[in-house]
Amino acid sequence: MKISRIALILILIILSLNTLTGCRCEPSSVKWYLYSYKDNMTFINGVTLNLGFSDASNAYPFAGVENQNIGISFFEDGKVEFTTKEGTTLYGTYTYWHQGTNYTSFKITLENGEIIEGDSIDNLTSKTLVFDYKDVTYNFSNENKRKNVTMDDVVKNIYSGDTNSLHKSTVVNNQGTYEVQFSDIVSYVIEEDTAVFAIRINSDGGYDILDEIYEGDVLSTYSNEGNYIVLYYIEK
Repeated sequence: MKISRIALILILIILSLNTLTGCRCEPSSVKWYLYSYKDNMTFINGVTLNLGFSDASNAYPFAGVENQNIGISFFEDGKVEFTTKEGTTLYGTYTYWHQGTNYTSFKITLENGEIIEGDSIDNLTSKTLVFDYKDVTYNFSNENKRKNVTMDDVVKNIYSGDTNSLHKSTVVNNQGTYEVQFSDIVSYVIEEDTAVFAIRINSDGGYDILDEIYEGDVLSTYSNEGNYIVLYYIEK
């Protein structure tokens, strides 16, 4: 009896582990919504980072998706339609195969001969589809989780007084090295490998993305881990 109960417990554990790792997900069975894409972005001082683009925010004003029409649709007849981040719509066909019970892989052959390979998975609480195309990683979900926040929205909110997550600070040039001073004892040194994004919000609510750093008062936010800093110059 004890052996049977132990065996039953082991079976339940194995089934639970399989559930946690996910399940197969046939691509045409889901309506897919863009969650994010990862692409390279070059900042003011030539530093390039591979970033996720989804919704913009005060801390990530540059992270809004480039085109709101990005999408992919799989059809039961084996056809597929894909709109890239540049807004180009591509057509093709696809095949898929299940990787056991864990997830599903697929292969898209576009009309221009290009091949896209990716995976889809059902995590029970959500479904995800991921693939690379032209060095960009696209991530789709069965839920429309984005709020479609763009840089325009961020600037409008800051202009209206929403400075959440931003700090009053001052940019100074210290013998050729820029520092962002938050107080007399706290500052952020902009080094050669620091990614810097700077934007000037004009007095009329418009804005300009800057290609260099200036001294002066700013609203800013930074990440030590990501080694980047965002500077908002507010024109009065």
